[in-house]
Amino acid sequence: MDSDKILHRRHAILGCLTQLPRKMLSLKEKENITEFVMHELCKPECFNLEKAAYFVDNPDFDCLKGIVGIWRPEVYTDGDDDIWQDPQSFSAHMQGSPFNQTVRGVMRPSLRKNNYSDNEVVEIIGRTLHMTNPGYYAWDMKHDNHGLLVYEKQCKDGDSCDLDTVINGLSLLAFCPIF
Repeated sequence: MDSDKILHRRHAILGCLTQLPRKMLSLKEKENITEFVMHELCKPECFNLEKAAYFVDNPDFDCLKGIVGIWRPEVYTDGDDDIWQDPQSFSAHMQGSPFNQTVRGVMRPSLRKNNYSDNEVVEIIGRTLHMTNPGYYAWDMKHDNHGLLVYEKQCKDGDSCDLDTVINGLSLLAFCPIF
């Protein structure tokens, strides 16, 4: 990818990420704000994730819980900005998303507490979610929780962005309630 394209891509990601906190505050009373944030992070203009699932692993409570899943064929298509203008419609859509419900149905003992490596965790989750080439990002959260985003790796032009940018964006999920 040439330097102009890289610069344009980084600018688009930055635009998406800088708007998210304000959008999140607009729905501060919604329990499922995590779904809204994941939808934004997975958009082509942001991290361009075709299939992604967010989990929280809490070793203290011996629990790995699926929080939200986004899969592009099931994504909300009534306009991307409409999710913030019509949150009830988006929420209803996410309740009907089979992939999201599969992710939300994952509840198992903490893989960190039981000494699984991140790679082993990703392999287990990837199989559960029928991902052929799973990748992941992991980050520490408050209360000794650990965030984990498992996604389907794809080799498309325009997908590249640096690790710090992705982790900074995904860290916004830690400010969302776990519902």
